[in-house]
Amino acid sequence: MLSGVPASESIDRNGSAESSTPAPTAGPRLWVLVLGLISALAALAFPFAPVTQPVVGYSWTPADGRATAIGLMPYQPVSLSASVSCAAIRAAPPGTLLLATVPPHTDPAAERLAGLDLRVVSTGLQVRTAGVPLGVAPVPADACTFTLTSNDERTQLLRDGVPVLARDGDLRPAVAGAFTDVDDPAAVALQLTADTRFQTTITPLKAVLAGLCVLGLIGMLVALARCDRAVRPRVRLFGRGWRPRPVDLAVTALLGLWWVIGPITVDDGYIAGIVRNRDSSGFIGNVYRWLNAPEAPFSWFYELYHWWAQVSPSTLWMRLPSTLLGLACWAVLSRAVLPRLGRFAVRSAAVWLAAAAFAVWWLPFNLGLRPEPWVALGSLAVFVALERAVATRAVLPLVVGLLLAGATTALTPGGLMAFAPVLAAGLPLLRLLRVRRDLHRLPLLVALVAAPAAAVLLMFADQSLAAVLEAVRVRGVIGGGVPWYQEYQRYQLLLEPDEFQGAIGRRAPVLLTLLAAAGVVWSVTGRGRAGIAAGPARRLVVAFGLALVTMTATPTKWTQHFGDVAGLGAAVLLLGFVAWSAPGLRVRARTATPVLVGLALLTVVGALVLAGTNSWPYVSGWYEITWSTMPPQLAGVLLAVVWLAAGVVLLVALLARSAWAGSAAGSGPAARRVAAAVPLPRRLPAPATVALVLLLAVVALQVLGFAKTSLAHRDGYTLASDAAATLGGQPCGLERDLSVETDPAAGALPTVGAPAPVLPVVAADVGGPVLPGVAVAGTGATPWFGLDDSQRTGNLPVVVTVSGSMRPGDRLNAEFAARPDGTILADEPVTTPTRTSSADVRLMAPRGATAVRLVVDAPSAPGARADPPAVVSLPRVPRLTPMIELLPPGTPAILDWPVAFVFPCLRPEPLSSGTAGLATWRVGPPAEDPAAKITYSPEYGGPFATSRLLVTEQRMATYLRDDPTRDAAQLYRWVPVQSLTTLTPTMTDRTIAGWHAEGRTRIPGLDPVGM
Repeated sequence: MLSGVPASESIDRNGSAESSTPAPTAGPRLWVLVLGLISALAALAFPFAPVTQPVVGYSWTPADGRATAIGLMPYQPVSLSASVSCAAIRAAPPGTLLLATVPPHTDPAAERLAGLDLRVVSTGLQVRTAGVPLGVAPVPADACTFTLTSNDERTQLLRDGVPVLARDGDLRPAVAGAFTDVDDPAAVALQLTADTRFQTTITPLKAVLAGLCVLGLIGMLVALARCDRAVRPRVRLFGRGWRPRPVDLAVTALLGLWWVIGPITVDDGYIAGIVRNRDSSGFIGNVYRWLNAPEAPFSWFYELYHWWAQVSPSTLWMRLPSTLLGLACWAVLSRAVLPRLGRFAVRSAAVWLAAAAFAVWWLPFNLGLRPEPWVALGSLAVFVALERAVATRAVLPLVVGLLLAGATTALTPGGLMAFAPVLAAGLPLLRLLRVRRDLHRLPLLVALVAAPAAAVLLMFADQSLAAVLEAVRVRGVIGGGVPWYQEYQRYQLLLEPDEFQGAIGRRAPVLLTLLAAAGVVWSVTGRGRAGIAAGPARRLVVAFGLALVTMTATPTKWTQHFGDVAGLGAAVLLLGFVAWSAPGLRVRARTATPVLVGLALLTVVGALVLAGTNSWPYVSGWYEITWSTMPPQLAGVLLAVVWLAAGVVLLVALLARSAWAGSAAGSGPAARRVAAAVPLPRRLPAPATVALVLLLAVVALQVLGFAKTSLAHRDGYTLASDAAATLGGQPCGLERDLSVETDPAAGALPTVGAPAPVLPVVAADVGGPVLPGVAVAGTGATPWFGLDDSQRTGNLPVVVTVSGSMRPGDRLNAEFAARPDGTILADEPVTTPTRTSSADVRLMAPRGATAVRLVVDAPSAPGARADPPAVVSLPRVPRLTPMIELLPPGTPAILDWPVAFVFPCLRPEPLSSGTAGLATWRVGPPAEDPAAKITYSPEYGGPFATSRLLVTEQRMATYLRDDPTRDAAQLYRWVPVQSLTTLTPTMTDRTIAGWHAEGRTRIPGLDPVGM
């Protein structure tokens, strides 16, 4: 309700309030112009303002070590200079490595980078850089020095200052370190400057511009308020009080419960890694790909999360902001939006319907660290501000709405939808601006530009314009997004079976709100509207539709982005309940046609909703939540099929009933009118009632499913057990429930029984260490091995490690028996994932088993088999060490993005001073998840690609308490390929203009070399 006036009666049919033209007010109007100009111009100048950039230099000679780690990030330096004495070249035999910036020998699993290679050959000094041979320079007999310089424009080799080899273009080498075969400190030297273009901080001048922009904006808003004071009627868009109601307590309790037990999103780990690395990077950078390019211009909420994480990075604490945003969104929806939508809001049931609509939208999308909760609240707040402007003919709410829209856009590309309410209210707003002659044209224009322009402060807070443009270019070159014209993929994923992106909880709000929007449009086109205010309802539906259209601007097409429209969508869904309700249908039409159409649409949409599974990503989907692997069923029959069949039968019966009644009137138009006017059965539910039951069932399925899982697995790892442990003083997340097999050889099982002919023993790779094993070739069996007590009681599995791929036709089984050569109790096939070269297979022994052996059946086909056979280690029992003892809280480690959120006690490996840290530990996702590879791949701009070249990986299997067969996470030890030293850089600061750029960062394999 508007204050004392029904919403539908407080405005004219175009949505504008009736009032006389205001008298000019020169003073406030002048302040609006002056302060608005100051704010807008300061915002415009802000990206161009100077910033402070560190200058980080590294100097090396063989005295610092023959192998020194300098893992640059980005991979190439800004500039590089290397000097070699001619005496050292003459004294070294051909083939001697004088200097390389990439280690000559690396882990075969690591992706190589093209560095600098200075090598002695029989004819002189051979130079190769960035994978391009520069040539061979002859060495004179007298004393001389070769100097190689390289920057983004030119690479050249000089002998005593005279160029002998040169190439224009960018041939800067990748630098992972400095490596040489010589010991003489005077033989060779290297100096380079790291690329720190993104590691900038704000300067006093830039801070002054920010202050002018903010102060000018505040003054302009105050002046606008004074201008509005003469024309603003006594109208409010908020309820009369903010006293809690039972429905508010219910929503708060639901969000509070969901905060504790609800799921993570697929990107919570990604964002957790980004915000926790902020201190080491010096900016909000993408620490997993894109060369750690800054997230700017869409990063200001990450800064808030960074400060929030300083209190605690635990899952419980980090998910609290999204819960608070949910409460704020509910407050805006129930106190500001609902009263605006029409007279139906006075009914007590309306606010409960709003709560149901809000819950079905908020729960599946908006718990976690992603920006969707922020966008949902921002878009809804913009709609409220613009409705206030339309209803009161005040300019201040319009300007505030534009300010909020700009700030929301600065959150994420999807935040552009915050301008959708502005477009939806375009005509009423234009009428408002035309009648506000007291502000004339220029002050209005300045105010409308200055408000959204202030968002530039959020977009370029500590970054220069050139740095942000380079970050955008890097993202575009490396890719990872989907073009706008493939937006259909989002809806394709929504309907994808057996995929959490198309889970039942995501299908329900989106599909049913689209149906609701159709009902609202149909309802407001006639005179009878069931208490719905036509103007606000029309603008709301248009804003919702435009918001879906603007989602094409998002570079990815995940269904997670539907959370952006949760606020507007909940309001549209609420209106749909009213439009498709029995009162709404009776007011709008006197025939049965709308009901039949509504039921027909609901039959199709409901079946699509019920065809989804209750699936969730990563740890939230570990345990079988109700209907997590298959759609809901009724007596073994898919509920979607039951729903569809029941709807079709009902529609056929109703149509037959109407046709029978119409046949009494003969044929033609009169008969059709009679058939359409046949009253429906009184007990037939309205489409809104059926939809409400479906939505409540979906909400209950999600909440009760997680509640059941949390109780059933309270001794294992769930988000609820994590929250309970955090409150109990143990905030280390999944690490608390994991144990590590540090030494696979320690768990070798003893042989039992009489000796028999067995398969020959070969070496088996178990992720770094080598154990005895057998090849999956020929036919035969291993000896019997006695099970450990922990395996007999079912506490730990029998473990074998398979390296290589099983060939077609190869069979490998594990046989369990009560005693050697006794009755076989179980014969389990040993299957291996296809994405990894070495994988553990974990088998639980059946009750009563005391021995196990492996049986191989891989007969050779006629002719030689080209593919090498897989190799499997002999059965073992894992000897475990608690992970929290192996990696105490505060231990630095690379936290791969799928798992980073649930390991809050480990400190992310730093990316500082233009280099990537040389980690000792890496925590990765389950073995079958290939997503983490982007962090170490030059193709994706992986920030740790240079560090990966310096080490070999040793895999250590982890075991989850109460579920030891689950591959919960992988732990890797990074062992340097050779003894490495480190350097201390020299650091100074310099001030650069916002448009200053030092060439481009080159992406290996994507940016042309030498261009």
